[in-house]
Amino acid sequence: MTPMIDIVFLLLVFFVVAAAGQVQESFLPTELSAAGAVETPAEPLEQDPWIVEVWLKLQPDTVTGQTVVDMNGTIYEDIARLREQLLALAEISPDNPVILDIAPDIPLEDVIDVYDSCRESGFESVNFAADADAVTGVAAPAGGAQPE
Repeated sequence: MTPMIDIVFLLLVFFVVAAAGQVQESFLPTELSAAGAVETPAEPLEQDPWIVEVWLKLQPDTVTGQTVVDMNGTIYEDIARLREQLLALAEISPDNPVILDIAPDIPLEDVIDVYDSCRESGFESVNFAADADAVTGVAAPAGGAQPE
């Protein structure tokens, strides 16, 4: 009986020490669906005419390999310049949705940096782009019709 109690205490000590070294996770204020996928309605929703989607495409630079951001056709290599532009856009209309389109090989640090820049600028809606076929696992039928 004594060796079994010793083993239980050793396991307890092991898990306490192992749990103390974990990195604290932070909360990102973006709402994601519980299933991990969002279904779009069959008919597109009407948007206000003054609202323009801000697309931020994070992609690696072909020469340097560093992350560059393509904002609606303008390439930004410096995050500070991107923050200035985001701040100016958010002052004009914080209702504009920001969509982050992230290439597969982008470091998470760069993604979080751009996400934080969008939130700090004052945008109310920051979203992540996803390939609908990859999320659902089903290819969309020809003609653009949505499966029911």
